[in-house]
Amino acid sequence: MLLLFKQQKQVGLMGLALLLLFASHPVYADWHKQEQAIMGTSVSVELWHDNRLQAQKCISLVMDNMRRIDASMSPFKPDSELSRLNRDAVSKDVKVSKELFQLIERANEVSVMTEGRFDITFASVGYLYDYRNAVRPSDDQLKPLLGAINFHHLQLNPQNRTIRYLNPQVRIDLGGIAKGFAVDQGIAILQKCGIKHALVSAGGDS
Repeated sequence: MLLLFKQQKQVGLMGLALLLLFASHPVYADWHKQEQAIMGTSVSVELWHDNRLQAQKCISLVMDNMRRIDASMSPFKPDSELSRLNRDAVSKDVKVSKELFQLIERANEVSVMTEGRFDITFASVGYLYDYRNAVRPSDDQLKPLLGAINFHHLQLNPQNRTIRYLNPQVRIDLGGIAKGFAVDQGIAILQKCGIKHALVSAGGDS
């Protein structure tokens, strides 16, 4: 019994020594966060990492991708791919990037699932509204445009990756789906970075 007690005492002292050793070499893991104004809203990336420089690098990759998507899919940037589509697709088939085509395809799938309650062609009328300045179109302005709000007006050709608007008054806006798409891509980027704990949000999409 005395021998057993001595062995237990030695194990306890070794455990205490290991505890003191780790206490003298702490791991400085922490949450790292950054916010930027992108896509017309506040984009936030927060992640857990034990290396500040690596954490900032991973966050920068997400922010850069957010800006890339905004540059391609913003209806407010005249040189964006989406603006070009809105200008040209009323008169001809317009070939678009694989990314934009697939996102518009997905938007139409959601339109079918929701029986048209979600519809990116709302922009056929939506562009007349300015919520920040409390501006809304008159009934006379709205009436002739309401018929353009119908996702069936979008003719998608998957083989050629082209899109054409079957109504000359159609416009689309991806604001209801692009941010969620960008957030999903942000998480995928962080996973490739080796991050296991993170939060990415953009305008309410998390």
